[in-house]
Parts: sequence; C-alpha cells; structure tokens
Amino acid sequence: MLKRLFFCLLMLVVTLVNSYATERLAPELTQQQQLVSKSISAETLYAVNHSTLNEDGHWQRVSYYSIRINDLAAARDYGRIVIPFNHYYSEMQLDFANSYSAQGKLNALADDALQRRITGGGQDFYSDSSELVFSLPEVNPGTIIEFQFTQISKKLAFPKLYTERSTPYWFQGKVAQDSWRADYVHNYEFQFTYPQSQQIYTRYFNQHPKAEVIASLNGWNTKRWQMKDVPEMVIERRMPSGHEVRPQMMLSTLKDWSAVDAWTWAKVVDKLQPSTALQLAIASLGLNEFATDEEKVRAVYRYLQTKIRYVFAHLGRGGYDPHKPEKVIEAGYGDCKDQTVLAVAMLRALGIEAYPALVETPRNGNSDTQVVRLIFDHMVVYIPATSERSEIWLDTTGDRGLYPGMSNYMVGQNALIVDGEGGQLIDIAEESFATNKAQLNIHYYQDESGASKANLSIELSGMFEQHIRSWWKHSSEQAVALQQFVKGLYSQGLDFSVDAQVHNSESLDTPVSITADYHFSESPDNNELVRAASVMQVLGLFADFSNLPMPAERVHRYVEKYPYHLSMRVKVEDGKQTIASLIQNAQAVDATHFNLQQSAKRLEDGVLLSIDFTHPELDLTLEEYQEYHNHISKLAKQEVWLVSLRVDPEKDKIAELSKVAAEQGKNSLQAYLLTARQLIEKGEFSAAIEPARKAIELDNNSGEAWYLLATAQGFATQVEASLKSFAKAEELGYQP
Repeated sequence: MLKRLFFCLLMLVVTLVNSYATERLAPELTQQQQLVSKSISAETLYAVNHSTLNEDGHWQRVSYYSIRINDLAAARDYGRIVIPFNHYYSEMQLDFANSYSAQGKLNALADDALQRRITGGGQDFYSDSSELVFSLPEVNPGTIIEFQFTQISKKLAFPKLYTERSTPYWFQGKVAQDSWRADYVHNYEFQFTYPQSQQIYTRYFNQHPKAEVIASLNGWNTKRWQMKDVPEMVIERRMPSGHEVRPQMMLSTLKDWSAVDAWTWAKVVDKLQPSTALQLAIASLGLNEFATDEEKVRAVYRYLQTKIRYVFAHLGRGGYDPHKPEKVIEAGYGDCKDQTVLAVAMLRALGIEAYPALVETPRNGNSDTQVVRLIFDHMVVYIPATSERSEIWLDTTGDRGLYPGMSNYMVGQNALIVDGEGGQLIDIAEESFATNKAQLNIHYYQDESGASKANLSIELSGMFEQHIRSWWKHSSEQAVALQQFVKGLYSQGLDFSVDAQVHNSESLDTPVSITADYHFSESPDNNELVRAASVMQVLGLFADFSNLPMPAERVHRYVEKYPYHLSMRVKVEDGKQTIASLIQNAQAVDATHFNLQQSAKRLEDGVLLSIDFTHPELDLTLEEYQEYHNHISKLAKQEVWLVSLRVDPEKDKIAELSKVAAEQGKNSLQAYLLTARQLIEKGEFSAAIEPARKAIELDNNSGEAWYLLATAQGFATQVEASLKSFAKAEELGYQP
C-alpha cells in the first residue's frame, strides 16, 4: 500500500515536469537547528537535489541548501547568494529563501532583495547566461540560511543527451572574489527519476557512494545517493581538477562521443560549401598559385584577424548553431563557431584539410570524459599534420594574437575533432605549441661622459608572449604599467630613470618584445662601480613564487601544468678606464623539481653572465611540495653575480699618453718621454729604447731622456751603452 502511494506521488512529480515544485526537500529549520556543529566557520546542514528526466528528454531539477553561519567571515561570504542558469534553455524560480536566527526568529526573503539578471558585458554582451541573486536579512554568526530553487528545461540543445553532475558541496564565492568555499556537509542527497527505457551511465569519484534503487515501477526508476559528514573542501591555487579531489557523481544518457561528433557535424557540414562570397574572400588573400600550405593558413588567419571581428554572439540561437560563412563575411563579425566554420570553409577551398574542433578551455575545467557531457565552451580549427609540417591548432578569436592564435594554456585540455565520422577525442598535445620562454638581455656600459647606462631587451614566446601581448592591449594606462614592469628588474633603493617600449603588439607574425634604456645616477668619478645579476630578477618578472602557498597550509597536491624556461644574458662592458672583473660567483642548482644553470666568461670587451632556469610540468604530493618550496625559497638567499668596474692601470696610462699627445703633439719631447717611461714600467725594455732616442734627437740636453735610455739599455743587456748614457745624464745634472 505504501509503495503504491509512493508511486502515485512519483507519477504526479513526473507529470509536473513543466511546472514548478514548492514542497520543501528538507526538514524544518527548527529541527535542523538541533544538529551538532562540526565547523567553526560555516557548515551545510542539508544539500538535497531531486531531478526528473521525462520521456521526451525534458527535465526538472529542484535543489535545497541550508547553511549554518558560525563566524563573521562566513557571514560576509554568504551575504549574497548567486544561482546561475541559461535562460535560453531553461527557466529558473526561487521557491523560497529564509534566514533563521540563533534566537529562533524566521526572516523570509524580502521581495526587493531578489534580482534576476542577464550576465555578461564587454565581449559577452550577447550572453544567454542569467543568474538569480539575492541577499537574506540578518545573516550573522548563529544564523541558518536556507534556499530552494527549481529549474525546468524549456528547449533541448541535444535531445539525445541528458547529463547530471552532483557533489555534496554548495560552492560559495568569497566576498573578496579571490576564491571559493565548499563547507562541511552534514547531509547530502541526490535523487533521480527517469524512464526505465532510458540507459543511464554513471561515474563516481572520491568515495561518492553508488546509487540505491528506491523505486522501480510502471516504467520509471528512482535512484538515490546519500552521504553524511562530508569534510570541508579547501579551494587552493594550482590544485588538481575538481573531479580528482571532491566526492562527485556524473550521469549521462551517452558514453559514446561519436554522437556529439554527429550532432555538431550536422550543424556545420552544410555551411562548408563554396559560395560566391567565399570565393571573393579567398581572392582577396592575394595568394599566388605556388603558395605553400603554411602561406595559405597564415593568409586565412590574417583575413579573420583583420576582417572578422570576434563577438560572443549567440543571441536567440542557444550557442550551438553557427552562421553561414557568407553571413559572417557580410556582417564582419562572428563568434567562435562562426569564425571556425568560415576558416575551415576557406582552408578547404584552398586545398587544406581542416576540421572544426570543440575544446574545453581551462576556465571551464578539465573534465573526465568516460561519459558524455557537453563540456566544451569553445571552437577552433584543427589542421592535421602532413609529411612537410606538424599539426596546427588555429584560433582566430583573439585580438590580433600571434599566429596561430591558440593559447598555450590549452595544452592538455580536452578536444573533440569533428569530422562526421565519429570524431576524435584527444588531449591537446604540447608539441603543437611554441615553448614557454622569456629571455632577458642586459648590456651595462658607460657612455662618452662616463655615465652608467644599460640596455634591456626581452624576448618572449609561448604563454609569456601571449600574456604580455594581451596585457599591453588591455592595459588602461600602458605607459605607467610598462614603467612599473621594467622597474621591477631592480630594487627600489637604486636610483635610475628608464625609458621602455613594447614592440610588435599588432604584428600577427612577429612575437611581442620589450626594450628599455636605463640611466643610473652614479658618479662618473666613482673609482669602482659594481654590477649585480641574479636569477631572482627574471623570476620576479615572469614567475609567481612570491605568492607560493606555505607547505604547512597546503591540503591538495600541487599542480603546475605548464613547463617554462627563463634566462638572462648579462654583459658588463669595460669602460674607457675600467675593466670588468668578476668578484663573486653564483652557483648552479640542480634541484629535484627545477634546474638552474649559471656561468660566466671573459669577452674581449667585458664579462658575460648566463643564467638559465628550467621549470618542468609538476604534480607534487604534499611531501614533494615541501621539498620544492624549500628549494625555491633558497633561491632568494643565493649568492648573486657581482662584477666590478675597476680602474685599469693600463687604460690609465693610455689615457695619460693620449692627453699629452693632444696637448703637446704625438711626436713631442713629452710624448716620447712618457712612452719610454710606460714601456719601462711594463718591462718592455727593448721597445723603450726607440722613444728614448727620439726624445734625445729632439733635445740632446734632456737629462731625463738620457736617463730613460740608460735604464732601457741596461735592462736590455746593452751594458756598455747603458753606462755611457747614465754618464751623460749625470753630466747634465739629472736626478731621478
């Protein structure tokens, strides 16, 4: 009797798929208040979700959450609740929301405290995403807040596909908007009702329990998943993907990705056919009949970058159907699907094999793909490798990005190459991208006046080039931001001025680079200038070690997905009267999780320092992260390279001789005397005889000239001649 009554109620729920449910899914707050507290900050008392899949593919989802606030930080974080949804495909209603004080006062949500708004703005002004936003009254420590909402499908993007992803946590953005919280959960339940004729595939992660069938009757199944006392999940930077660390269940009506390939291909195949507009666009590329594949692909990329503006424009179409290429050409803009289809059509017309590719960007995650879910949030062009070149991933949606436009952050992401023949689900390979590299070249020198200066050039590739290019384009105060960036090479205590430039920011073929000229406020009369170089200079500009999490606070594995190489080449040039001399070395470091190579060598005109820091892809346990953190921390305490610009005695003598020659003439008596004296001091006695004789020829009565000749002759073992010359110097009354 009870089972029959249950199924009568169940069938009532099924028939109400297209109407809103208002029955609460959890006990009253007076009962929930009795739960013993398990967290000092906040705790989810009940997380309950009931979903129903109808026979026609439409669905309804009712969700309930109650959270007890235990401190001020949680009160601030839970001051505003945001529930996102897609208004093109579904309708959303807040069934109720209340706060319940520690004193037992129930406060309902005020009518004017709820907003329904379309998100987006900027490039996303055509977004179909909306959100319910509300704030509850009297959210203080001791308060319990609750809210229940119902979402109902109104259009189906992919009728064959229904998916759910369920976890115990309610993810609440922190008030500083720098992270999320996923608090302790006392009671979690997910319930799913669906037709028995529908095959359902499930995946479980991190101790999420498997389902129990609680009812199976009259062509319908109902399954339930429950958990109790789920610990808080800490959200950290550089942690593993969510499905790797949190309890989670995924269900889907499909496990074969070929269905997604067929669904997507049906939306694009009829748009790849030749047309007059397409032929005119190709003719405008200016390619000759002998153009290579590379030249053709670059020309198409240039056309999209200069002729077709990117906008996130799927208004009224649900985000899955691209426009025809001729429409995109006529409009002069399009979203990622529009641009991809146009590019593929142009490339195919040029004889280049090319396909659309659905990709999951890092912003959307890096999902498990054992069951099918519409995880993709971007579309790009995939061009297979040939015997003459490697594969190419072409993304035309950037703002004048460096060819081929694909972000290096896409390495390792999920991609489905769409071909209408089942497709190919892959992880995007690192080999298809430029190396992540930044090299600083610094040249220290003194100008004609003796002023201390330096030239800096920064060469970039991979994610560093992409970051600087984007930063430069979107910085609101470019000049000031650039000044601050290049000043970061030196400590604040150093007095200098600098003039910097960014190059190639609009070029599609040449990487962005940076140059800067430094003028140091050092006295030219300073007898010894010291130049320093350290790996921390390049790390400070391009690495992120200043915000490295403390090992004692780390909870999850530490993941760094993107390998990179940073280097410095520092030349300290000799001055007019100084020579660059190495006075302190810096050592190489071969740590377990990175490598630092350092060396120095003497050039003809100065000293060259080389610093190379190589950082691989990392996935570290907590113990490994402790070791890694220790080694990184020690870098700042390492000895730095020190190069001294000391006065060079030889250069001093040359300068003295030049001065005399300028004042007296290079063939003057004083010039010959000085030359002879300097050669004797250097031990070049035979060479000193000639200028001494020439001095005597100019003035036979110069006692100094006869003395210098005698000295040179004596050390040159011309003893008899030396004695005669000494006698002549003495006769002339010369006293050395």
